[in-house]
Order: sequence, then C-alpha cells, then structure tokens
Amino acid sequence: MSKNEQHNLINIASIIRILLIVLTVLIVVISAFFFFRTRILAKHALRDAKNVYLALSTAEIEYYSKGKNIYDPSKVNGMSEGVERRVHELVDNEGTFRIVSYDNREHCVTGMQYVNGNYYVFFSKDGDELDWEVKYMMPIYQFAD
Repeated sequence: MSKNEQHNLINIASIIRILLIVLTVLIVVISAFFFFRTRILAKHALRDAKNVYLALSTAEIEYYSKGKNIYDPSKVNGMSEGVERRVHELVDNEGTFRIVSYDNREHCVTGMQYVNGNYYVFFSKDGDELDWEVKYMMPIYQFAD
C-alpha cells in the first residue's frame, strides 16, 4: 500500500469516527428533549387535574348549600346537570374529566379521571390519603367503520 492510499484510509476512518460521534450526540440530545418534554407535559396535566379537583370541591359546596349533590352515577361523566359547566367557569383547562367515585356521607369526590391529550391523571382518596397518578398512554391502533 502506498502512502497516499494509507493517508486516504486514515481520512475516511477519521470522517467515519466524527460522524459516529455526531450521530451519538444527536441521539442523546433528542432523547433528553423528549424525556424532559414528557415530564413537563405530565406536570401540566397533573396541575390541571388538581385545579379540576378543587373546582369540583367548590361546586360540591355550592350544590350542598342548595340541597343537591354533584355526583350522578347514572351519567357517563358521573356529574349532575350543570356541574361540568360550573367547573369550566372556575377552571380554564384543556382536558376532559369525570367523577369515578364519590362519598355521600362526607360529600366529597373520592375518585376522578382527567384526560389531556395522551396524559391520563387518576385521583383517588382513601380517608385523608390523596393519591395522584399520571400516565402517558400512546395510541397504537385506531379502528373506524
């Protein structure tokens, strides 16, 4: 092999090494971006869900003073007439929510589901213990007729 051919091989190896380093850095940066983006949006969904819970508590006080109840298990969203509208008046949120369980004795929401895009927030209350769980659901298939 001549010196010129060896020099060309060294240049090609250097270029390949640089490309691999750039590609690795790019993959790390993109992964970090999506990781932090997912966490930020999850915290945003949790904050919205907590605001909805507080608005539901406020609506419960208003309805209780009128001798009514915000929970209606016969409805899909679990809310009496006008509760969802009242919550939207109190809170500016982008997601949908529903009451999953309710304590009639204590007059408080014990289970709630909040959905904002692909982020699902589940709330449950057991005694004085409040549990908030945020999940990211990725749609895989969608079938339509």
